[in-house]
Amino acid sequence: MKRTRDEKPDHFSVKVSCDACKEWRDVDLDAIIAKKGADFSLVNRRARCKLTPGCRGWNRFHYQGGVMRPLWDQEQVEKWMRADAARRSAEKLGREKVVALLRGRDFRLDPPPRGIDQLLWAVATDEERSELIRRRGRT
Repeated sequence: MKRTRDEKPDHFSVKVSCDACKEWRDVDLDAIIAKKGADFSLVNRRARCKLTPGCRGWNRFHYQGGVMRPLWDQEQVEKWMRADAARRSAEKLGREKVVALLRGRDFRLDPPPRGIDQLLWAVATDEERSELIRRRGRT
């Protein structure tokens, strides 16, 4: 890619885009080569968004050789989609378990004793708090 870009700088570029925030930027191939080495490939790669602070989207790479084209294939897209679906499912299951555990609990804001997690302390019943203190003494 670098060689092609150097030979035809007006006709070739590599860009990165985010699927969530929709930002686009030029890719600094020289910086990638310096960090990852000359054999590193952007084909079928993605990374968490670094284009917009706080964005949870995915950055994917494109190249221009006349028109912008993706640097990924359909098989890779299907892998990404399965991985994303599994992550969303796990996050949803985790939220459902936390909600079920907290249902009917009071949230108390008094500070926990040293060495006890504040959120755990905040939702613990009096009996659970006693157990947390007892266990802390053993560790």
